[in-house]
Amino acid sequence: DNMHGVLPCTKLVWVLRNPLPRALSEYLHQAVKSKGYVSFQKVVSAEVNAMKTCRNKLPSLEFEKGFQNGFFKCLASKKLIKAPISTSYYAYFIHAWLKKFPRAQHLFLDYDDFRKNPNATVVDISRFLGIPDPPALAPVWAYNKANTNDGVAVAIRETSKKLPPALVRSILHEVTPHVRELYEVIGKDFGWKLDAL
Repeated sequence: DNMHGVLPCTKLVWVLRNPLPRALSEYLHQAVKSKGYVSFQKVVSAEVNAMKTCRNKLPSLEFEKGFQNGFFKCLASKKLIKAPISTSYYAYFIHAWLKKFPRAQHLFLDYDDFRKNPNATVVDISRFLGIPDPPALAPVWAYNKANTNDGVAVAIRETSKKLPPALVRSILHEVTPHVRELYEVIGKDFGWKLDAL
């Protein structure tokens, strides 16, 4: 409310990422800093179980309630170590912001498209903001600690990608309705492969 009251013409640029790769990235930011950090499989298993419990307690996923939804309140009560998958349940956040700012003031972009073609993405953003197209970029990706090739991050990433098939199916079952709602609310399908790491 405060932001809308002060800057009602604000334009919002959303860069959205496929939930499972984003979850692994979030996990790696912590795991590379701590020896003996709990495994990605354990973190994700605990979150999936909590999501299942919360989903079964609610009559619906309450997307339209935005930040005030019962699903996140239920998840918070589970005191998870991390919740790297559900933080990608963008539809809740988008519904909340769409109540404050009209659809025309939102631009929704796919993180993978940005990585593949940063120049086109920056042009899209510039045009959305109504500013001149920038000169062509010569992007150099500077990786943070979670993406370095020092051996630690690489080893953790490779180990973390080996999730049991039953867990992957459970993740798909929990994530799919949230991604469907995202595509519906933004009017765009990014074609994310939801079981891809």
